[in-house]
Amino acid sequence: MAKSPSSRVQRGVSLLEVLVAIVIFSVGVLGLALMQLKGAQFTKQAGARTVAVLQSRSLADAMRANPAGVFGVSQASLIAAKNGDVSASYYKYTSGIPDASKCGDDPCRVAAADITNWINQISSTLAVPVGTVGIASITPSTTRGTLTITTTWNGLSQSRDSTGTDTNNESYSFDYLP
Repeated sequence: MAKSPSSRVQRGVSLLEVLVAIVIFSVGVLGLALMQLKGAQFTKQAGARTVAVLQSRSLADAMRANPAGVFGVSQASLIAAKNGDVSASYYKYTSGIPDASKCGDDPCRVAAADITNWINQISSTLAVPVGTVGIASITPSTTRGTLTITTTWNGLSQSRDSTGTDTNNESYSFDYLP
């Protein structure tokens, strides 16, 4: 049997088909590489959030161990007279490192040490925001009788506004009710 002329001409793959296959394969590999990169970024972000939650909850546990410091009194027997008011709390914090030498009683010194340890742990384990006053804060609410613990860190992208301040900061807050 003789072969037809068209079957003798088509042997193998043309250069154009190979180039199309390479382009399709390259797009797929780039997509996989991008997914890998995004996965690593999300893992880093999840780790930072976990550290923030653990450190904030750790501070709340330290506050439970020092109730007089939470209410800003020299001894636990004076807490009842505060009637839930935490506005004078030794745990109020906005920035800097507390100076325990300025404390006149043990609950104040313990609170200063707790906050110092908390700030040091956050500073060493989180990517703290550049250009911010503090990486954490503890603010009292006089109407609810709670202390709000807030931790802030850099988000996924490092975008900055015209002043150089990070615009993609993440934060975790919760209210501690003594």
